Amino acid sequence: MSNGVQRTTIEKLLKISETQDAAIIEKLAKEEFGDLFQELVESGILTHFKILKSVEVFDGDCEFFADIQRRDGKNMYFSAADGWVAVNDEDINLYQVNFEWLLRRVMDALDIADRHTPKVILEGKIWALGQHRIEKQNTNILVVRDMKSGVVLDALKNYLKIHHKSSNPALVIALDQNLPDHLELPNQNQLGRLNEAIKWDKDDFELNTFLLAGKMGGSISQDGFSGGFRSLVVNGKQYQFTKKQAEAVEFLYNAGGARHQDEILAEINSTQSKLLQVFRSRGKTNQAWGEVIKNDGKGNYRLEL
Repeated sequence: MSNGVQRTTIEKLLKISETQDAAIIEKLAKEEFGDLFQELVESGILTHFKILKSVEVFDGDCEFFADIQRRDGKNMYFSAADGWVAVNDEDINLYQVNFEWLLRRVMDALDIADRHTPKVILEGKIWALGQHRIEKQNTNILVVRDMKSGVVLDALKNYLKIHHKSSNPALVIALDQNLPDHLELPNQNQLGRLNEAIKWDKDDFELNTFLLAGKMGGSISQDGFSGGFRSLVVNGKQYQFTKKQAEAVEFLYNAGGARHQDEILAEINSTQSKLLQVFRSRGKTNQAWGEVIKNDGKGNYRLEL
């Protein structure tokens, strides 16, 4: 479902959300969003967070952080070479992503009614959206960010262990664009990244609900790769790839034909000597191997979709 929000706007907000405070310096935000920046601020999508108390300074061959002080109505720092130097406000004003707004857009894309309000599990990090229907399947939905943080991951796992056992699992949607490989959730809870479910062929922000339903064992009817090649649906069957595996798959897809494993390994900067090793983890081979990824027995590999 489209909610009238540009896909590129959501992409850029997700990029900012990767930082610990989900914040960006005003100057960089203006470069990132252009003329849209002021509109985002006025509408509360980006909110003023704080003013930096120090600034990184390059003074000749030296690099250091200098404290900012107010002098003559200006923000300034002291340099041994140049004395007191004025700092542009754009370089020290931080703006933060409004997650209430972002979560509402995700809920709109999932066709969740406005009367529902996310429950905060961990401030600014974990939210429970409740149980809603995704492709005719009742699904418990959580949204999380900063999963590389041990505090966040522990809080998420503890919540799932208490509230979502195997008989009542949840779909956890991560705002993180990259997650640690082999990350596992307790019980039968399933993990998906928001950016892999975004419909990249649309100008407006829309989600592939068929893909999300498939993560919970529901019906998947739309074949194809997700953005970033981290997942694939073929004839209703879903395959998942690690970041390095996705790079290999993307290379083969763009190649349009067979390529030797040495060429593939070089392209993805892998230290492995065999392509099979890239697609093996913890003693298990990726399901796509032999089903989607085919070879001629001479070291040449291709995709069969």
